[in-house]
Amino acid sequence: MSGVLVIYNTLTRKKEVFEPVDPPFVKIYHCGITPYSESHVGHLRSEVAVDTLRRTLRFLGYIDIAISNFTDIDDKIIKKAKETDMRWDEIPEKYIKYHLEVIKEVGNLPFYINPKVTEHIGDIVEFVGDLIKKDYAYKGEKGIYFKVDKFKDYGKLSRRKNPEAWGQELDILEDKIKPYDFALWKFKKPGEPYWETEIGEGRPGWHIECSTMSSKYLGIQFDIHSGGQDLIFPHHENEIAQSEARFRVKPWVRYWFHIGYVMIDGEKMSKSLGNIIPAKEFVNKIGAMPARFYLISTHYREPLNIKDSSIMQAKENYRYITSTIKTIVTALDSLDRTYYLNRSEIILWRNLLEYHKRFVDAILNDIDTTTATSVLLEATRFINREIIPSEKFTLVYSAYEFYNIVNNIYACWNDVIYGNSKGTLHTKLTNKLIELLIEIRKELRKQKNYELADRIRNTLRELGINLLDKGLKTEWRFI
Repeated sequence: MSGVLVIYNTLTRKKEVFEPVDPPFVKIYHCGITPYSESHVGHLRSEVAVDTLRRTLRFLGYIDIAISNFTDIDDKIIKKAKETDMRWDEIPEKYIKYHLEVIKEVGNLPFYINPKVTEHIGDIVEFVGDLIKKDYAYKGEKGIYFKVDKFKDYGKLSRRKNPEAWGQELDILEDKIKPYDFALWKFKKPGEPYWETEIGEGRPGWHIECSTMSSKYLGIQFDIHSGGQDLIFPHHENEIAQSEARFRVKPWVRYWFHIGYVMIDGEKMSKSLGNIIPAKEFVNKIGAMPARFYLISTHYREPLNIKDSSIMQAKENYRYITSTIKTIVTALDSLDRTYYLNRSEIILWRNLLEYHKRFVDAILNDIDTTTATSVLLEATRFINREIIPSEKFTLVYSAYEFYNIVNNIYACWNDVIYGNSKGTLHTKLTNKLIELLIEIRKELRKQKNYELADRIRNTLRELGINLLDKGLKTEWRFI
């Protein structure tokens, strides 16, 4: 596949031509969840956005090596354990299972590995110890902290250059040299889990885990780091500081890929507003593939404003596209190969191929799914109006290939386009039964038994099949 992918890099605040460190491999680290409660629709959107990125890279011929972590030890997990009388290590297992189930339901590619923090304590201790040796970290009474002032590029990702804007972890201010230094390791507290290590009894800070696990599996420099825009500061800023300090390589990550916020009826989704939508609830309400289509249809960097009206429109668009693809797949089985195209048919073919180009161009431009979806809907109207009625194999097959390209990126129509051996058998049987009913209905109309003929037509319509009478000929399409 020819074509140059351009993606927006948060680090440089501009779109850049994508050039991996070690082609054809593309190494991706996605900041996963802290599993202390059910994943919500914001998490789901982030996962689907990265999945779309991976599918785009595969479409272009790259081999993506993507991993995503689970933060299975954290203040929030410890707090939840105290509130629920559960063991702290039972909580992440419950919500990891929930998360993996829902992203599988919407058709995401699995990550090659989902590293857990608790399985990498030794690696984290080694990382912190190395920062201490390089004089980038110091011990306090409550933990070990990173010396932010020593890292001269601090603030380059978030564009926060004034130290007054760096304040973080305010609950331990008195233990730090500077208010913006951040914890690498937290010494043990009564009643909390801890590990006995050479740097002290305790547990990891938040930021150190991602630097440790990403470098363990992807190397000291890799291609893409993704996550929500809310992670830019302090989490990703701190990851850069501690990683570049240890590995002495710049940039540690070449492209920073951040996904926009989710809004609910114009308000930011948050627990304080009580408008959190659990991921499974969202998927169950809309359907797995319509939900995926809905999440993809807005450009990944833009805010996604979830409203009932936009959900209904997306469901209708998905139904319309799905119906068209079903009609195309069915028609291919019955059409003879093309041996000649007239001038008007050649023009139709060229117009259809232009939709192929426009869709791919939109995807290559920072995975602009807003524009790509607009092209998809415009093409679908054209296909219904001009291509399907032509009954020309060349044109119908080109429409099929268009949807095949779309599905390579969107992955919303795998069952419809590809099916499986059992599904293909059922499809052929269904087609034959519909054709039989059409023949029976034709005979009934000849006999002027319009009541029974109409009953066949109406029942088929209720089942999602529309009959189109054109003189003595009857065509059928999925609704």
